[in-house]
Amino acid sequence: MIQDFPASERPSGAIVGRELLAFAASCLLHPLGWPRRESRRTPRRREQRTIVLVPGYLSNRSSLLPLGAYLRARGAPPLLSYDYRTSGGIERAAIGLREFLRRHVRGGRIDLVGHSLGGLVARLYLQELGGARRVDRCVTLGTPHHGTYNAYWLTSRVARELRPDSPLIARLEASRGGAAGVRFTSIVAGSDNIVIPRIFAAGHDDLVRVPHLGHLGLLFSPTVFRAVAERLLN
Repeated sequence: MIQDFPASERPSGAIVGRELLAFAASCLLHPLGWPRRESRRTPRRREQRTIVLVPGYLSNRSSLLPLGAYLRARGAPPLLSYDYRTSGGIERAAIGLREFLRRHVRGGRIDLVGHSLGGLVARLYLQELGGARRVDRCVTLGTPHHGTYNAYWLTSRVARELRPDSPLIARLEASRGGAAGVRFTSIVAGSDNIVIPRIFAAGHDDLVRVPHLGHLGLLFSPTVFRAVAERLLN
């Protein structure tokens, strides 16, 4: 039997209310992610660092605008956002990430931050597509590293890939050595309503668990922002 993280001690109504506010904020931000294509490119500098944000399922770069604004205020290096279509599946999105980085990051080293599905896209790129040669750190927020039981309710391609017994989840587990040089951090929402059980979002040794947050709440949490900044800016 799988032993999950302990439940939050806060009232469930407060947790649900906070997650509903995060959902409303995400909906308000969503139009700011259009058009979906990133047009910026970094200079050709060997010594530079670039942070690339990878949003989650059915989202776009707008979902990570609050985190990006916080990192910029903390003096972050150039930030870019990679958008992709989820209908093509995780592997196609990872191939797209590889091409995006080839076009837009023209020198230096890269750090990746992926929310939810975006974390799996980043991992497949790093572990199986040679991305570990360019990337030093990868921070995942609420990423179903071991799948999620909620995926059994859906029949889409991505949902099938997110089932705990899917071939893709098995591939990612088997190919971890392909990104052995990358430093990973898993930030887990302790009250996640998408990644079930929540412990399935704990993919790596460096683990940050925020007990009172839901899946979308990660995108608006100062606690999460500080944890990301501590790993990427220090």
